[in-house]
Order: sequence, then structure tokens, then C-alpha cells
Amino acid sequence: MNPLVSLTVREVIDRVAAPLPTPGGGAVAAISGAFGTALTEMVASLPRTRRNAPEERVTLDQVRPALSVSRARLETLADLDSKAFDRLLRSSRLPRSTAAEQAARRDAVAEATRDATRVPLETARVCADVLALAATVADAGNRAAMSDLLVGIGIVRAAAEGAAANVRANLETLDDPAFARSSTEQLVATLDDATHSAQRAIVALQG
Repeated sequence: MNPLVSLTVREVIDRVAAPLPTPGGGAVAAISGAFGTALTEMVASLPRTRRNAPEERVTLDQVRPALSVSRARLETLADLDSKAFDRLLRSSRLPRSTAAEQAARRDAVAEATRDATRVPLETARVCADVLALAATVADAGNRAAMSDLLVGIGIVRAAAEGAAANVRANLETLDDPAFARSSTEQLVATLDDATHSAQRAIVALQG
């Protein structure tokens, strides 16, 4: 199957709308985060003023490469999310006629669930990183493009929350207290970072 980012926007929307398990919420969160990151990257690419003096570009030129890397990673995570969930579905369909088969299936489902949790957890983390960069762009970017940046911030923030919902949903089905505790701690810290960075960016936009 082609990566989501290789499809047209219409094809992506149609594939999401189809009555199939994937791409689902986790993939949509990641691809949405990539769109929001792209908007942030676009604003960082614009000159701050008409003079476009070199000193005005220093900060923006520092954050642009990181935004580009984050966007590419979110694009990849969109496909990884679908693959992880497909693996989870395959694991759940393993035979369970004997005690040995039941044990093998249980282990496969647990490992697939951990993988399906790690992907949206990383999606949320990348989104939090993007929001931190967006706060810098809000301080140093072109004021005329601040509405574009505000849209980007909103999308990336929503993407982080959407990814977090998938993390929680997976952990609810997993009997692995240590993994659940570690993942939850990471998620709480990540969402705190995302919230603070988004608030910082919005304050800068209003200043």
C-alpha cells in the first residue's frame, strides 16, 4: 500500500472515510500534525520585514531545519501507525484452540499493543517539539502571517491530543503495569510541554 503522503489529498480523505480499520485516528493525528508543522515552517520561511535583513533571519533559519525534520517524521509516523494497528489486528486473529496457541496469541497481542502505543506516543512528542519551535517563530516571524501560524499551532495541538487519546486507548487493553506507568508518565510530560509551548506561542502572537 502506498504511503499516505504519496497520495492526493482527496485520496487520503477517501481512504480515511472508508469503512476500514486503517488509516484511523492515530494516522490522522500524525498527518494533521504534519500539515500544522508545514504551516509553521512556511511562516518561518517568510521574511520578517520587507528589508529581510540577515540579522532578522538568524532565529528563523535556526528553527526551519528542525521543523522540516519534524514534518518528515510525522509523515512517517502516519504510516507507522497504520502498520502497527494492522499488526495488532493480525495478532488478535491468531489461533487459540490450544493452551500453547492461547499463550502465543496473548504474547503477540501484548507486543503489538506496545508497538501500537509507542507510535502515537512519539507522534505526541514530535508535536510538542513543533509547538516549542512555533513559539520561537511567533516571536521572530512575519506579523502578517501570524494567522497562518495560529492555524498551525491549533492543528498541531489537536494532533498531540488525538495521538494521546490513542495511547490511552491502547494502554487500557494492556496488562503490563510497568509499560503503562512509563508510557503514561511520558504522555503527561509531553502534553504539559505541548500546552505550555502553545500558550507561549499564542501570547507571543498577541504581543
